[in-house]
Amino acid sequence: MDIRPLNDDDEDRRKAFALFRQALLGIADFGRTSPETEARYLAGGKPLGGFEGDILRGVVNGYDASITLPGGGRVRHLSVTHVGVSPDATRRGIARRLIVEQLRRARAEGYVVAGLRASDARIYGRYGYGVASWSVRHELDLTQAGLAVSAPREGLRIIDARESFALFRQIADADPAPRAATLSRWDGWWSMQEYRTFQGSTPYHAVVFGPEGNERGYLRFHVEPSENWFTSSRRTVIVDDLVAHDDEAWQVLISHLFTHDILHRVVFPSRPVDDPLPLLLHNPRALEISGQRDESWIRPLDLEALLYARRYGGTRQVTIAVEDDIFHDNGGIWSVGPGGVERSSCSPEAHLAIAELTTLIFGAQSASFLAASGRINAISADATEELDRVFATSRRPHSGISF
Repeated sequence: MDIRPLNDDDEDRRKAFALFRQALLGIADFGRTSPETEARYLAGGKPLGGFEGDILRGVVNGYDASITLPGGGRVRHLSVTHVGVSPDATRRGIARRLIVEQLRRARAEGYVVAGLRASDARIYGRYGYGVASWSVRHELDLTQAGLAVSAPREGLRIIDARESFALFRQIADADPAPRAATLSRWDGWWSMQEYRTFQGSTPYHAVVFGPEGNERGYLRFHVEPSENWFTSSRRTVIVDDLVAHDDEAWQVLISHLFTHDILHRVVFPSRPVDDPLPLLLHNPRALEISGQRDESWIRPLDLEALLYARRYGGTRQVTIAVEDDIFHDNGGIWSVGPGGVERSSCSPEAHLAIAELTTLIFGAQSASFLAASGRINAISADATEELDRVFATSRRPHSGISF
């Protein structure tokens, strides 16, 4: 198996993407309808191909981005995608070789973490990926709901959902306090959003909040397909993207959905598990929360840089022993707490694998939950409680985008 980068050959990149589509079955060949979009989408990637002779057997790709940590720090993030093996070459270790090689190359290139969205939650833990954020699905029945808080309409304006992507990108990039696990959005991601909006079979809509040139949020949504929209008793819109720089912007953008008397229902496919939307409603039962699922899977590459970039709470330092089967120098004993991070020669108070440490770093689960499930081996309840304080976060991590 010869593993080599495909960055310099457009045709190889297209063949690699075709192999990925073949492996996953459910990915459309949008290159047939828009070769320009496919070219823009693939241009920014870092694909690796696995070849037997001249035959491409597997592929893995990645895009350059950054990710937010609790406390607001950001680190360089390789957004991993297009992991696939030809159906006639599966179960031969090709995916493992590609994934491990990609991690090694990414680390050598200065990435602090790699991250992905998992098509199968059973796969990536074996490579040191841990769940860094969760998401839930919201379905809001507008016929039974009313706002408990009056939000002003001043500063809200309707814009063209198809022609305003430069503004959407500007607003997303300017978010002053994003949640942990929020990703910067690269050119290829935006290209795909534009393509879906232009090619969508139903209308797309958008509003922004804030004075022109200083917008503080936007909402993008589209109409759910219906056999007869005008007579339907379940007229529904799907929220595609919601970015709000502060609480007021979030309240105003949500309240816009209540101004459409024709609507019956709003679906938010991906929201944080601690979203305050129920508190915005007179009748919180009008909001159905379901479908909790793993969202961000993150793999630390340079653990020292990752630990240094985060902020910590707690009342004292805690020593933890970390195991990393791929990058052994990430392992060892670390002292973490309000005094910062450093290597330690003291006896560890807790033992954990790199994947579980990822979950703690981003705040996706508490140390108490991880200890209860046997994923952390702590020497005492006091050590677990102090880890809870050290890695505490005010908001649960959430990204809100797929790739």
